[in-house]
Amino acid sequence: MKKLGWLIIGASSVISGLAWGQSSVTLFGIVDVGIVSRSQQAASSSQNAGGSAIAMNSGFWTPSQWGILGKEDLGGGIKAIFSLISTINLANGAGGTTSRFFDRNAYVGLSSDKWGTVTFGRHYTPLAEVFYAADPLHVGNSASNMNIRFGYLGGPGTVIAGNFGSDSGLASNSLDRQDNSMKYTYSNHGVTATSMYAFGGNAGNFRGNSSLGGLLGYDDRSVTLRSAVMQFKDKNGVNLNAYAIGGVYSIGTVQFRATWAQNEIQSGSSVYQHLKTQVYSGGASWFVTPFVDLTLAYYHGKRNSDGAPDQVANKLYFATEYFLSKNTELIGLVDFERFNAFGSALDTGTPLRNGAGSSFQIGLGIEHKF
Repeated sequence: MKKLGWLIIGASSVISGLAWGQSSVTLFGIVDVGIVSRSQQAASSSQNAGGSAIAMNSGFWTPSQWGILGKEDLGGGIKAIFSLISTINLANGAGGTTSRFFDRNAYVGLSSDKWGTVTFGRHYTPLAEVFYAADPLHVGNSASNMNIRFGYLGGPGTVIAGNFGSDSGLASNSLDRQDNSMKYTYSNHGVTATSMYAFGGNAGNFRGNSSLGGLLGYDDRSVTLRSAVMQFKDKNGVNLNAYAIGGVYSIGTVQFRATWAQNEIQSGSSVYQHLKTQVYSGGASWFVTPFVDLTLAYYHGKRNSDGAPDQVANKLYFATEYFLSKNTELIGLVDFERFNAFGSALDTGTPLRNGAGSSFQIGLGIEHKF
């Protein structure tokens, strides 16, 4: 009987230990590709003068990607978590970049039901999170979406990408994510607050190429609000200040979305010339049926710098999403763009002919989530 008692106690301890150490790992992904016809594209080689082109685009609507998410229950409402996510070029099977394997997210940390979540590694910035919540195209069509390119600095051009943030030495650098960063998020009663700091890693210059930012948000049944601020530094401590706000209002099956963003380099040097970019957007989505979502969205972008003419772009999108199932959809997209004399330079994702006054894009894609 005594031995049986010890066996019961031992079995209980094992079961308790297993419950305390429960863990899970999830493999997930998105595969997205489309055929796109676009006018006024820049020459792809010295053998042609540019013009209309038809091409296959990986990540036509959403970047193709795969990832691994993990968590372990440590007890007391605390979990260990990690995220590793990598971009896929579905058109040729390559990775998204040659400089990083897990280019989208790579972090590990602790999450508490009571105290929030702290993680360390490579993260989306708080600035990017504004647009993931409120962009009129649901951050779709990244090649020409100005909120992605300039609003959260996913493709801001060489002056910014080549000098600011913790990754400025990499050819594929963008500022929508930051290496060497730590991030804290706390949510309670619909309010979300996030702070992030990325180390520059420069010997003898602690602040050089560092970045710092935060986000404040609110969610309820019909309203989503987000605001964020980020400051990126170059190797000499020059500041790039960036701001964004966004909101969503839902009425039944209709959503109205609007955003505003601005970033400016705080230097008048010959390289920076107080480069300033503004983007605002608005649009509406309507689930006509449970299987069909229609979106109309408008974007206005403007960039100026000392002694240079303004670059202005206006873009109007109409998108149709037809859901074949919970995880598979067809996407149709029409995009009409107008530019001033220099505004075509704002298309950093799909370069256009110099001086192009307008461009038209039509595409059809398919996306599957697993």
